[in-house]
Amino acid sequence: MKQQQFEAQYRALWTRFADLLAESSKKKSKKDAAASTDLASEQALNKRADKATDPAGYEFVRLYRLICQHYALAQQRHYSPQLVTYLHELVVTGHQQLYQRDSHLWTRIYRFFTYTFPVRLRTHAGLFWLSLACFLVPAILMGWASYEHSDMLFSVMPADQVAQMEEMYNPANDMVGRDSTRRSDTDIAMFGFYIYNNVGIDFRIYGMGIFAGIGTLLSLLYNGLVIGGVAGHLSGIGFSETFWPFVAGHGSFELTAAVISGAAGLRLAQSLFMPGNYRRIEAFKIAGKQSIELLVGAATMTFIAAFIEAFWSSSNIIPDSVKYIVAAILWAFVIGYLCLAGRRENASLGYNAMQNSPLEIPRQNAKTIATGATQSSPTSAANQRAPHVSGNRL
Repeated sequence: MKQQQFEAQYRALWTRFADLLAESSKKKSKKDAAASTDLASEQALNKRADKATDPAGYEFVRLYRLICQHYALAQQRHYSPQLVTYLHELVVTGHQQLYQRDSHLWTRIYRFFTYTFPVRLRTHAGLFWLSLACFLVPAILMGWASYEHSDMLFSVMPADQVAQMEEMYNPANDMVGRDSTRRSDTDIAMFGFYIYNNVGIDFRIYGMGIFAGIGTLLSLLYNGLVIGGVAGHLSGIGFSETFWPFVAGHGSFELTAAVISGAAGLRLAQSLFMPGNYRRIEAFKIAGKQSIELLVGAATMTFIAAFIEAFWSSSNIIPDSVKYIVAAILWAFVIGYLCLAGRRENASLGYNAMQNSPLEIPRQNAKTIATGATQSSPTSAANQRAPHVSGNRL
């Protein structure tokens, strides 16, 4: 179907949905005004609003389903960016009406970590796996080489830093994880140091993505070599009993965050080489917003890792067996969170609008969509016109 035919067939439906959104926003504004003066008036308005254009009403949800499908079809058929953007705005605004009625800061934060961040990461799963490979493969190879040949670590680290690592994890050290210069530091001071150091690494990995992604890839390779080399070297000289219990707990958050930061940097580079139907500057702006979402999530995970490292990993009174059990639980939690969080909300309405790739809608559903569009648009809406969104592909 050509774009002009697509617009002509469904324009009335889009206009009707836009009207429902506008009416719902007006009612919400009235309720907010009533809340500041009279609680009883607010309750009365709530009851009346439920009878009209309630965002959870049947018509609203039905139209929202159809528009999500239209948005996916517009992407799949490579219609003009203007049309795709228009439908995307309808989808996002409708989604906010359904799920974001409370605009308080804490509600937005909760939604970011339960939906936006994990769904955004799964949307760019390919970049995540590429980032993971660039980090994990050199880490494994360097770890094995350093375990077999203890001098191998000196090829990626200066001798004084190697000596510092050996001092920190020497079984004779009564404060594992700290060298002689930080023995007097409190756990709170170490917490601040870990945040400064590790979050800085995440930002550097991400920021290097602006150099066509080459900087991000090199940062991931280097960090993989260093971390793997240190692990193999310390294990090879007999410091496993102190090193692995210390890093096992916070490693799930810290290492995963570094990989996600790499994926965020690669997302920036992707917009330069694969802008799609957008001009490169527009694609870069979109990628910038999406990559920042990934970076904020990664920085938060690094913050959690710093807390665990300062107050849990460094503790000498906790048995190693307990640390390993907790580490296994934390790894399972991180993997489960990134793989599953937000899926139920997507499935509830068949909505996957955050993805850049189009949804695959079976051919047999096309007739159902057209029938639903005809039935859901009242006669009065037939003469209304949505904004004209036709345009040439860029």
